[in-house]
Amino acid sequence: MAADEPHFLGHRQRLRERILKNPHEAESYELLELLLGYVNKRSDTKPLAKDLLKHFGSLWGILNAHPTELETIHGVGESSKIFFILLRELVARYFVEPIKEKKSVTLDDIAMLARCMLDGLCHEEIWVALLDNNNRLLSFDRVQTGIMDAAFCSAKMIAEIAITKKASALVLIHNHPGGVTKASWADRETTLHIQKVMKLMGIRLLDHLIIADGKVISLANNHLLDENETILNDNEKSIL
Repeated sequence: MAADEPHFLGHRQRLRERILKNPHEAESYELLELLLGYVNKRSDTKPLAKDLLKHFGSLWGILNAHPTELETIHGVGESSKIFFILLRELVARYFVEPIKEKKSVTLDDIAMLARCMLDGLCHEEIWVALLDNNNRLLSFDRVQTGIMDAAFCSAKMIAEIAITKKASALVLIHNHPGGVTKASWADRETTLHIQKVMKLMGIRLLDHLIIADGKVISLANNHLLDENETILNDNEKSIL
């Protein structure tokens, strides 16, 4: 290392060599420190890595943080925000792409896909997973993006997507940004209405999944797709 180079560059090189030999033994802050080093090449990223983990609690918390939350941490600039957005998307696609390639998917596959795409968002989004008769995933589409806790979704919008993709069945998905892990009355009434419309079109509504607080709640598992069922459980069952 040259005399005028910052002291942390030698440390970063040693850390890189150690992690390459055995990445599983590295601490979370060390992995984050090294990654941030590719964004902030001339800064000591160790303090920033530790501050991020202290504030958000985990790598999961950091990746799920909204850019405006990241801005509150000293040392996080525009480049770092873009870096975390890209990193989250790469991680999501790492899990999503193999599911999309399967010849037949399960509800757990769709739940995993939904968590990757919706978990941690600070606004509500509605998606549909569209399937053929063999349960092959035809597409996974965003239907609507809403504000903090409200997104309008009509059966017509979903029907148009399902017809276009020639789907035989679908799974409706949305998130609760506030972390409430139970279906609201509005959730259930909307689901039953969509279920009726899909039935008229010969398309099966297999489930409605709610993503909240790291969990996936299934309305089908909780018997909330049955039109004769009128009582919501106090604690909905999570499938993941």
